Amino acid sequence: MAAFLHTAVLVSLLAAGAMADGYGQTPSPSTPAPATPTPAPYTPPAAHGDGKKLVVVRVEGVVLCQSCAHRGSQILDGAAPLPGAKVTVTCRDKKNRVMAYRRPVADSNGYFHAEFGVERAGDYFSKDPSKACFVRLLSSPDAKCNLVTNINGGLEGAPLRDEGKRWTDQRGIENVVYAAGPLAFKLAMCVPTRHY
Repeated sequence: MAAFLHTAVLVSLLAAGAMADGYGQTPSPSTPAPATPTPAPYTPPAAHGDGKKLVVVRVEGVVLCQSCAHRGSQILDGAAPLPGAKVTVTCRDKKNRVMAYRRPVADSNGYFHAEFGVERAGDYFSKDPSKACFVRLLSSPDAKCNLVTNINGGLEGAPLRDEGKRWTDQRGIENVVYAAGPLAFKLAMCVPTRHY
């Protein structure tokens, strides 16, 4: 009987050890270990403590040479791109002072683009960059077509319009593209169309 008791104790100890190691158990539905949360990428806040939205203002437009057929008018039919033409893009602050300006040069298609740094929208005049910024013609590389016109405000300051081009960059800052109407220089000399 003592041998049987030793064997029974030995078997029950072995069974207890097997159960402790997970052997001999019916598999239970496994619960996944809690996943370590992946931290979200850092994005700086899009506004300073005063709650004003940060923006990057971009201004685009085109510079043309008005054709002689429409000289003295506001018409740009037949106008040609003016590569190398220079403009100034000026933005005013909330106190109506110049806060920044750029001098972009038109490319081979007469297109220009100016980008300003990150600013609070509320720092612009009227809290609206489209009202605070304007474009003026500066110079033409073409000696034949270098007289400034006021078509779309090229002499006095062309107003900007919001054409809905906007996106939020990886920093969480809104980028807005404003456009000036087509600006034009005119030819200094045109061949007369009437013979006297």
